[in-house]
Amino acid sequence: MSEKIGTKIIHLNEVDSTNSYLKANPELLNQHGLVVLTDMQTSGRGRAARKFVSLPGKNLTFSVVLHPQMPVGEIQIYSLLASVVVARVLENYVSKIRLKWPNDVLVNEKKICGILLETITISEQHFPILIMGIGLNTKGNHTDYPEELKDIVTTLEFEMSQNSNKILNAETAITLKNQTVFHQLLKELEFCLEKFNYTKKVSGNKKNTGCTSALLNEWLQRSKAIGRKVCSLYNTQGQPNSSRTIGLIAGLTKEGYLQIRTEDGDILTHVSGDIIDLNN
Repeated sequence: MSEKIGTKIIHLNEVDSTNSYLKANPELLNQHGLVVLTDMQTSGRGRAARKFVSLPGKNLTFSVVLHPQMPVGEIQIYSLLASVVVARVLENYVSKIRLKWPNDVLVNEKKICGILLETITISEQHFPILIMGIGLNTKGNHTDYPEELKDIVTTLEFEMSQNSNKILNAETAITLKNQTVFHQLLKELEFCLEKFNYTKKVSGNKKNTGCTSALLNEWLQRSKAIGRKVCSLYNTQGQPNSSRTIGLIAGLTKEGYLQIRTEDGDILTHVSGDIIDLNN
């Protein structure tokens, strides 16, 4: 992984989805750190086949090619890393940021950013390649979105207007620029990949578990997840339950999966599927 994030950037005026563009052009997947950026996504995708709504000029949407050099079962932790990256950049602009498992970033309990991870296997690589898609609502406000989203989404520009008393640092311009935020995200992603150095090998071919723990701890702190009452709609194998499982978030596994303490006191590992927050 010698190339730095953003050494090569493909800028598209419009595309169906930056993740889909990379999947349709597999020759690009050999380049760790390559970024596809677009001004407008016409068919943006979210987790579980949901649609990510993009508005012309009001979203920052891009995808990054990463070579984690790890099996697919361990890649979930990159979703947590991406959330931490976004939170670190957003806190230069606004407050009241919270992370929600597995891949949402909230401001004032409204969604401001979604993250979509997809793995691709190609013959040239021994391990799966990761496509990390990030969609951030930057300009405008929640009233610009479809009716069904107006109460659950927010934008960076709107939240900055609510935070106008916040003293911005010298790097933060009063006029919000997508290009500025974009380069801040790439820089922070590079920094976090280096800081949480768990994808590289240390002596004895063992992963740096201390760095993994640091990432998990930061995510837990930023998510305020421990002790939150939630409803899990899927079981430990990711298959639909016949009945919902309600419990309190107890922590994360070393791979980044959610651990839930049920009302019976058992600890279940939530691998995939929806988590409903019952604290609101």
